[in-house]
Amino acid sequence: MEKYILLLILGWSVLVIVSLSWNYHVTRLNNIEKARIVARSFYDLTIEFRRWGSLHGGVYVPVTDTMQPNPYLTVAERDITTTTGKKLTLINPAWMTRQVFELIGKHSSLPIISHLTSLKYINPVNLPDAWEEKTLKEFERGLKEQSSETVIHDEPYMRLMRPFKTEQACLKCHGHQGYKVGDVRGGISISVPLRPHFEAEAREQKALLLSHVFLWFIGTGGIMLFSRNIQRQQRQLIESEEKYRVLFESNPHPMWVYDLETLRFLTVNDAAVEHYGYSKDEFLAMTIKDIRPAEDISPLLENVSRITTGIDKAGVWRHRKKDGTLIHVEITSHVVDFGGRRGEIVLVNDVTNSMKLEEQLRQAQKMESVGLLAGGVAHDFNNVLTAIIGYGNLLQMKMEKTDPLRSYAENIMTTAQRAAQLTQSLLTFSRKQIINPVPIELNSIILRVEKLLKRLIREDIELITRLVPADMTVMADSVQVEQVLMNLVTNARDSMPRGGTLTISTAIVELNEDSIASHGYGKPGMYVRLSISDTGAGMDEQTRKRIFEPFFTTKEMGKGTGLGLASVYGLIKQHQGFIDVESEQGRGTSFHVYFPALKHGTAKEEVPAEEILKGGTETLLVAEDDEIIRNLTSSILREFGYTVIVAKDGNDAVSVFQENRDRIGLLLFDVIMPRKSGKDAYEEIRTIKPDIKVLFISGYSADMISKEGILEKGLSFVSKPVSPSELLRKVREVLDRQE
Repeated sequence: MEKYILLLILGWSVLVIVSLSWNYHVTRLNNIEKARIVARSFYDLTIEFRRWGSLHGGVYVPVTDTMQPNPYLTVAERDITTTTGKKLTLINPAWMTRQVFELIGKHSSLPIISHLTSLKYINPVNLPDAWEEKTLKEFERGLKEQSSETVIHDEPYMRLMRPFKTEQACLKCHGHQGYKVGDVRGGISISVPLRPHFEAEAREQKALLLSHVFLWFIGTGGIMLFSRNIQRQQRQLIESEEKYRVLFESNPHPMWVYDLETLRFLTVNDAAVEHYGYSKDEFLAMTIKDIRPAEDISPLLENVSRITTGIDKAGVWRHRKKDGTLIHVEITSHVVDFGGRRGEIVLVNDVTNSMKLEEQLRQAQKMESVGLLAGGVAHDFNNVLTAIIGYGNLLQMKMEKTDPLRSYAENIMTTAQRAAQLTQSLLTFSRKQIINPVPIELNSIILRVEKLLKRLIREDIELITRLVPADMTVMADSVQVEQVLMNLVTNARDSMPRGGTLTISTAIVELNEDSIASHGYGKPGMYVRLSISDTGAGMDEQTRKRIFEPFFTTKEMGKGTGLGLASVYGLIKQHQGFIDVESEQGRGTSFHVYFPALKHGTAKEEVPAEEILKGGTETLLVAEDDEIIRNLTSSILREFGYTVIVAKDGNDAVSVFQENRDRIGLLLFDVIMPRKSGKDAYEEIRTIKPDIKVLFISGYSADMISKEGILEKGLSFVSKPVSPSELLRKVREVLDRQE
């Protein structure tokens, strides 16, 4: 850059010197021309003097010692005497002109020299010198003017000579020489001093020098300032390019520039190479069409044709990696000039995982909405089933074993139990079923139910268990885990109508951030994985996405409720776990269930003690807002010897208790009642009788019971639908409990 600056300054200096030299030359020419103009002016003045004298035939002047008659003038009446006796002599135009210039030479500050000359001179004073003689000859050949610089008496002069021609008045004195009108008779040379003009020229040249020096400094300063700005701009450009290169190359998102005319890749960053699997050379040999599915090329070309300027947010597109994988990407681009080519720089944001997560979120929200609906339906259905099961049990108790109507009652009870199981499935799916998780060893549960599972499947299906010999302790409800196993095994059995292999396996796995991001579920940590794999028909992608939806089934009408896998999904979520399914048509299905692993956990299972159903004689206060359930409960308890006092809501229960506080030994309260909940009524009664015993009952979901704080405070609870035997056992258990 410094080299170019020096060249610019040198060029500017040469230009200023050339300009100064030219102006010096022009100044010299102008001043010479000014002297020439002065000489012409004096020539014109001389000619007019001569013309005036010729027109008047000359001028008579007195004869004095200094003014004697002209011996070279041979005209008549050259000398005359006036009537007064005064002598006069004739002064011809040439003599008059010579005298005028003599006066000018004596009195003027500008010593101009004039000389009248001719090739046919009469007076020797008019003898031409060599320059004048040559010029006079040129005049005869048509030359109009001759001028040149010369030195006279060591002073510079501008010497100019013009011809004068013979006029009629001139023939009086020179006719005898053979001249005719119009002939060149001679010339007059005028010499003008050049020193004043040279002095003016020196002043002008000094001003020119100063102005050019000033101009040179201004120009040089401008060049320096311009070059400094250029250098600053170049530095900024280099810095900008460096920043661009760093941003482009180090950007974690794939970026590239492509030619808008040919669509070829012009450059790509390392992130694009890593993300797409192509090398840079492979990219540069391709066009942007080569990474698009065939069906997306037409919309791509249409979008490219609409590109103008500014930022273009092209939205979400599909790209194909080198290995054939299709990904969804958001494209943001901007038109740029790249090495003289009109291109577009593109920033790619892979949104495949986020779209998957959004889809999973929508699916989870849909499942949650259905779960809320299922929980509400289950509550209402539980009340109905409680009445059916309760009265059915009472009916069975009143009938003899040989009663022909007993089979009808049994069918009613069987159907009611199936309905109760359906309700439990709804609660399980909605993750609102009450569970009792304890540390259990997963392998031991699988081994315990293995014989039962073999009876569930057919003989043409081989059951294989591959259990990792390690501590597989998890926090779970063993009954619910067994239900998960049975549901998944049953589902696998139904997918293999022609037989196959069913494999149950366990493993200890760790879910890290990468695996969570790829699968879209889970939290980092150690998990116990339970896998149930079959060699059945498998599922397509659409079926796989909907497999956990409630009431969705691929089975024939009447052969499935569509709640099996939905309830499994709910149970796993309720255990803080995750479930995933892998399937491909014709290649089977694998369900993977992840339970959070317990470190050094001691597995245990509670085995309920064998209890004997019996009644009692205590007085019980039953508070239930549903009249049918209230009457049923009262009938069952009275049937087994208890004295029952009833209340229709919480406020009524408190009022009734105050009237019978000494008689009542147990409160049997519905949890959710109008005006005052069972829990609030119990708390108010405790202020009256602190040691009062209570048993809560409800058909609501577990989260509602948790809100009331029933389970958290260790209060006794039984959920609807409840059979008379279960109700009697629970009542007896609470009454016999030692506080």
